Amino acid sequence: MRFVKKFLLITFFLGGLFRCQHDQQPVSRTEFLLGTYVTITSYDIASEIPPEQAIDSAFAAIRLIEKVSNPFDTSSIVTQLNLRSAQERKMRLPSVLAELVQRSMEISRQTQGQFDFTLWPVYKLWHFGTDSATVPPENQITEALLRVGWERVHFSPPDSIVLQPGVELDFGGIHKGFAVEKARLVLKKMGLQNFIIDAGGNLAIEWHRPDSVRVFVRHPRQEGKFIGMFPIYESCGIATSGDYQFYFMQNGKRYHHILNPQTGYPAEGVVSVSIVAPNAILADGFSTAVFVMGKLKGMAFIESHPELEGLIIFEDGGKGLQTQLSTGLRTIFKQTNYATETP
Repeated sequence: MRFVKKFLLITFFLGGLFRCQHDQQPVSRTEFLLGTYVTITSYDIASEIPPEQAIDSAFAAIRLIEKVSNPFDTSSIVTQLNLRSAQERKMRLPSVLAELVQRSMEISRQTQGQFDFTLWPVYKLWHFGTDSATVPPENQITEALLRVGWERVHFSPPDSIVLQPGVELDFGGIHKGFAVEKARLVLKKMGLQNFIIDAGGNLAIEWHRPDSVRVFVRHPRQEGKFIGMFPIYESCGIATSGDYQFYFMQNGKRYHHILNPQTGYPAEGVVSVSIVAPNAILADGFSTAVFVMGKLKGMAFIESHPELEGLIIFEDGGKGLQTQLSTGLRTIFKQTNYATETP
């Protein structure tokens, strides 16, 4: 399940998909939120507000997002809406949840439904992240798909939502990116200018220094290894969707948690997708959508959006893992054989 993540490594890696390094002694703190380790690290030498105070406020913003959007928390607003799915539901949402819905709808529209935040009826059938994870009966998936479709959610700005009967919400494909982006805005408002927020590899980077942040991309098949590295010189959001985050093996086949909204089964053809975008919300949502699209349509989508860069890893038969890079990454991405301890 996407809100419950394994306990993994320390420092910036933290069970996520990247590791960032810089030689400035940082002010850093880690909390377990959003089902993963969230680390906020400030590289600001001086600011009007102590970095520790700003980091406190940023974590408070993340906790609020988790509180309203976690479908596994029976007290969350999303769960309360989902429990009443037999009927049409009308509700005025808290501003932060209203924005999450609005941003999710925008990404669903831009990707023609390859990203869909109404997959909960199907997703919960798979029981990912539990001992009972298994391939659901086909008839159950077929029935659940009848309740899926982002177009069945009607949002009226600034904060009103109407859900058609059967619709259930699941923001697992975007909530980490949304949370770290909101935290980034809090830190900027409080005067910080150089920091990294890492929620299990979903990164919000705010950077105004002449040197770079090195971003290491996790090897999808070798624990504790990285497949490559690229430098970042400016503020951005970065996210990866991979088939190794939540999966189980059944009859020799890997079943992972990134479901195709059209079929209800795990998307095929791609091992992982990394997206660099102007903000972490776009990076998170688009990495999910591109994974579902596959390597050809996915890279075409990336290249058609000049504000995006991307990296797609896929298996090519006897050749093993292959890497496909967008135009902007081809000249700066470097293959590596680094272990997590010594990049």
